[in-house]
Amino acid sequence: MGKVFIDCYFNVKYSFAVNIVIKQVDFFTVYEIWVNHLWPNRHSIIEPTSSMKFLGGYDLKNMNYNPTFFAYYINDEIAGVNSGHMCLDNQYRSRGLYVFPEHRKKGIGTELLLYTIEQAKKENAEMTWSYPRLQSWTTYKNAGFTLATDWEESELGLNAYCMRKL
Repeated sequence: MGKVFIDCYFNVKYSFAVNIVIKQVDFFTVYEIWVNHLWPNRHSIIEPTSSMKFLGGYDLKNMNYNPTFFAYYINDEIAGVNSGHMCLDNQYRSRGLYVFPEHRKKGIGTELLLYTIEQAKKENAEMTWSYPRLQSWTTYKNAGFTLATDWEESELGLNAYCMRKL
């Protein structure tokens, strides 16, 4: 059999047959990636949800919502992950976006964000927000997010609040 090229709509070409799927996974699947790759130097506890509020502050009531965790698979290998959960005021938080270095610059992060936005719509959210690092901003911008604050120093680098109305 000759080479099979699959042209995904985000213009990534593979020179072999691939099975690409985004599917729901459990917290422990993303937790291992978060603790070892996304936030290896984080000091605060990594929990399934966050008490952060859009534009600043915290509310423990945000911890009461059920999160959803996603993994982007290429064949049986996880290429990236993200999660989301509803927050107060009918807002949906996108959290924990990570794409392994060998899979970056292929649109995977954008696809995970768009999938998270679809989950927010299913949960009847009015908007999706996040607190990305500066180095990942282009991915969020490509998924239709706009900056809501200036960049600020946080526990893990420069971050800013961003959002996308639904």
